[in-house]
Amino acid sequence: MKKLPIKVVPMTRAHIPACNEIVATSEPWKTLRESVDFLPSIKRKHAFVAVIEGSVAGFVIFTPEPVFARGGYLRAIGVASAIRGFGVGKLLMAFAERTTAKKAPNFFLCVSSFNKPAQAFYRKNGYARIGKIDGLIRKGASEYIYWKKLR
Repeated sequence: MKKLPIKVVPMTRAHIPACNEIVATSEPWKTLRESVDFLPSIKRKHAFVAVIEGSVAGFVIFTPEPVFARGGYLRAIGVASAIRGFGVGKLLMAFAERTTAKKAPNFFLCVSSFNKPAQAFYRKNGYARIGKIDGLIRKGASEYIYWKKLR
């Protein structure tokens, strides 16, 4: 099978409908029945999409500047359900980490306790669970804090 080139480009308003489709079929948003407001991150130039043959394959929203404990913060990441497991999420995380490493030595994120696949993904990509906040977003669930040293 031919490997398709994946480009990571700044998100624009034109990408929002495709990103909303990803959110609608992805955790934690599906369980929480929430959406993502992409516009503020687009304006701050903190939102990017992975594009394969002109179609949005995934997105990442992050703050590369130190916002907590000398680290950047991953706000959201999502990959189209049809292509999960093919490296798009890993590529987007690597992009966010490289960008953040220019400004901060650490990278942080939160992941819901019910989102087991995401927890496994972050551990596989070198993140360590360092804390827990009970009931932050949903009663009866926790948000786990993950951290990775970038430099």
